[in-house]
Amino acid sequence: MKNRIQSLSRVIRSILVVVLIASPLIVGLIWLSGGEILMGDAQSGMTFQFLGDDLLTDGELALTVPLPWEARILGLSVTMIPVGIGMIATWWLICLFGCFARGEVFTQSSVSYISRTGWTMVASVVTLPIYQLLLSWVLTMHNQPGERLLSISLDLNDLEKIITAAIIILVSWIMEEGRKLRENDDLTV
Repeated sequence: MKNRIQSLSRVIRSILVVVLIASPLIVGLIWLSGGEILMGDAQSGMTFQFLGDDLLTDGELALTVPLPWEARILGLSVTMIPVGIGMIATWWLICLFGCFARGEVFTQSSVSYISRTGWTMVASVVTLPIYQLLLSWVLTMHNQPGERLLSISLDLNDLEKIITAAIIILVSWIMEEGRKLRENDDLTV
């Protein structure tokens, strides 16, 4: 069983390294394209997932495509808030699966990486309204007065993320207690 855990951990770790490298590159490409990739097909799920449902629904807002360079750079900068937090979480997972690949399951390092992943997920939800507010401003700042927008939203997905993060943090605390018990048993003669 230990060999399977180590083998699968190596595979997952490799995939996460690719994700860590690719995510900022893909986001940069999307923003620097001027928005055609981003808003070319407003009906696509990717567009709504990336921008949020509120910005492009029902054609309420006329966004200029291609976006002006100022909006592209600001949009890229703002988008790096959630992307950066996602990269941090991915880094903790890379470290965690590195521990698992070395056979280190109930170590202080592995427990710490699990806890850090949970807290990073909490940070992603807490910063989400700031990201949405800034992105809505960046995308509409060149519109005529009355057509500019500041928007935030919270939904059940955000609540699910907080609950998932709380469970991950709780699991890390339980694993920490288990690790301490194992250390005490190892020291008992």
